Amino acid sequence: DPRFARGVRELCDATGAVLILDDVRAGFRLHLGGSWATLGIEPDISAYSKAIANGYALAAVAGSDRLRDAAASIFATGSFWFAGVAMAASIATLTTLRTSDALEHMERVGALLRDGLCEQARSHGVRIRYTGPVQMPYLIFEGDEPARFKIRRAKLFAGEAAKRGVYLHPAHNWFLCAAHSEDDIGRALEITDEAFSKVRAGFGGS
Repeated sequence: DPRFARGVRELCDATGAVLILDDVRAGFRLHLGGSWATLGIEPDISAYSKAIANGYALAAVAGSDRLRDAAASIFATGSFWFAGVAMAASIATLTTLRTSDALEHMERVGALLRDGLCEQARSHGVRIRYTGPVQMPYLIFEGDEPARFKIRRAKLFAGEAAKRGVYLHPAHNWFLCAAHSEDDIGRALEITDEAFSKVRAGFGGS
């Protein structure tokens, strides 16, 4: 939510507080500068993992220069700090993101998936909420209650898709990656159309 991000930045600036962004899940999926860079908001400290090394076990904390001395005063250590494979994977990942259209591609195929799923839901008369960035969306069926782990429609939908070869988590964000092609999305949508029909048959329309 851009308003939330701007409000937090303004509040931190007004009070002298440090703005720390947990970008472990979204970092390097939306923008090289972090997920809030698309909003024009720069945190003071960001925590990254997951996509930073394309799935290899690596995490990083980055921050503004004004916090460098404070960070240097803290002793920290780790068991795998000098793991060469993860470091090499991160260098290769970040280089690829800088020199290719991977970020734009993920947004493009994510939009294709979103548009296709929303149109399918409408055509089957099934009400859904499709939230989050298109690169890591979250689909919720009206009538389900994810907060209370009551997700019968989502489980049916995900189960029917899985039977046909597409894995879609019933109660979590999905993650698009640069390896997903437009053909992959097209094939997935053929399968989700069948899965929506099963949801409609099992629970009726909205």
